[in-house]
Amino acid sequence: MQPNASPTSRPDRHRPAAPPLRGMAGGYDISRWPITVSPLSDELPVSWLWRVANRYGMTSAATLAALGLPQVNASVPRLETYLRRHADALTAALGTQPYAADEALSRHEALEVELERYAVDYRIGRLPAATIRFCPQCLADSGGAWLRSWRRRTPASCPTHGVQLLVRCPECGAVPFSRSIWMTAATPAWICPQLAVQQPPSRRRRNRCGYDLRQAPTSPLGALEADTLDRLSTSAEAAAAHSLEPVDVAGFGVTARDRLDAIFELIDEDLDLTQVLAPDATGRDRLLSSARLAFEVLDQPTAHAAADIADRHGLLDPNCRHTPIVTDARARRRPHNPLLAAIRLRSLEDVLSPTAQLTFRLASSMPRYPEPIPRCRAEEIRSWPGQVPLEAIPQVLWPGTLTPWIEDNDIPARSAAAMLLAKIGSTRAWSLIALDLGLPAAFATTPSALVTRMRRDGTWRALLRALEDLATNLADSPPPIDYSARRWAAAPALIEKAVQSIKTDAAPRIMVDRDRLAGLLWQTYTGGDARYHPDYGTDAPLEAWNASRTHDAQVAELVERAGEELHRLAGHPDYGPLEWRPP
Repeated sequence: MQPNASPTSRPDRHRPAAPPLRGMAGGYDISRWPITVSPLSDELPVSWLWRVANRYGMTSAATLAALGLPQVNASVPRLETYLRRHADALTAALGTQPYAADEALSRHEALEVELERYAVDYRIGRLPAATIRFCPQCLADSGGAWLRSWRRRTPASCPTHGVQLLVRCPECGAVPFSRSIWMTAATPAWICPQLAVQQPPSRRRRNRCGYDLRQAPTSPLGALEADTLDRLSTSAEAAAAHSLEPVDVAGFGVTARDRLDAIFELIDEDLDLTQVLAPDATGRDRLLSSARLAFEVLDQPTAHAAADIADRHGLLDPNCRHTPIVTDARARRRPHNPLLAAIRLRSLEDVLSPTAQLTFRLASSMPRYPEPIPRCRAEEIRSWPGQVPLEAIPQVLWPGTLTPWIEDNDIPARSAAAMLLAKIGSTRAWSLIALDLGLPAAFATTPSALVTRMRRDGTWRALLRALEDLATNLADSPPPIDYSARRWAAAPALIEKAVQSIKTDAAPRIMVDRDRLAGLLWQTYTGGDARYHPDYGTDAPLEAWNASRTHDAQVAELVERAGEELHRLAGHPDYGPLEWRPP
């Protein structure tokens, strides 16, 4: 006999739906934990988690498991990221979360943030992780709350009690929160959860330290150390505000961020930031001593006085990587602080070579290094910042630009001046400058001869300032002509086609030699001189131009018409006029 089927398995029998949960009149949520532990001001999220677990008599790991969150055993930064990701679940279960809506940076956190930013910008390497320090009296007053301002790389003090923040447990010597073993401790947050120094022979059981950190001995912070820490924090707070208001330091106007970076650079040169930011007392004393030295250098009224203090203590070494005196591509490999560069360069302006004076722009109000190499492919870089682009410089400098020092009829001197202009703020070699300007390779020695002559005459300083002013004006108002593109585009075959295409019947009284007209077109179109072109080079004056001074306007009209045709044939390398001169 077949047994009867189960009533619940019969498809023809209707199953009543389960009754919905009924909400209580008082609005009581049975999924909410009954005790709310609110985070204190400036408290670390891991500290709040520890206090919540201790209030319920559990470990931090067991608390996360009871909340339905997957168990995590990670470092403090990763655990804080984990808690932030589950902030909604924590709020629903505990009535609060360890993160405020707007977490403004305190002056102590600003120093840490700016220090990390400096390490990235100046490529000094990875800094050691921040250490969570503590003040025993604050632990006692707050019921075991660990503050965010205690997580520091730099030395710190308690602003409430005026004592040095401790780094290690006096009993076991361990750094708090350095290991995740604290998550398995069911003790108050002021009890050291680390393993004791002496352990039993058996591996089944491990003794914890259990030291009451509220009873740890402290020492007051000296007035000199307190002043140094306060100045560091104040400088970092000003830098974090991103203010562009200039700050006067050693006679130069710089931003607050450049001033803070100069402090870090001096500390890094004196010690080594990647090595000295250790959580022991020796590193703290060395760091504060180096910081006081940095403030002493930057507190001087002039660059020469600041350089004297730096030289006395072995800082701003010209052979060091922070302020090197090199004029080749090595100057671009690492970013350099503009304030320290100006101090070092200004103090050496009387002994540097003319090439260095051009490269470091010593005629400007603030000398500087060439800009560092950007992190991109070389083919994506059209011109280096901080220097005059080669496309803005003609082969022969415009007439009248440097008339007090160079005559307009001195074509070699004007070409050498164009090379000097291209050298301002640049690490280009003289041979490369001559090559790009279309000058002969042997012309690379001409600028040195010009500088030697002017140094002998005592006019080099004036010419250097004039070149600096010209470079500044060209940066503010670039010429509408791309001279570099025109030099490449003005091939002799295209120039010949352009000259052959125009009709000279409009000027019957002028005997025009088309070969000479081609040379005149080339030097007008490119801003050069025909004597430096292998096809048009001659020592004699151009006949087409000097045939009759009364017909200059008619010759110019022919060149203008040929230039329009050359524009079309060359594919329009630029849309500027045929000729241009600086205003």
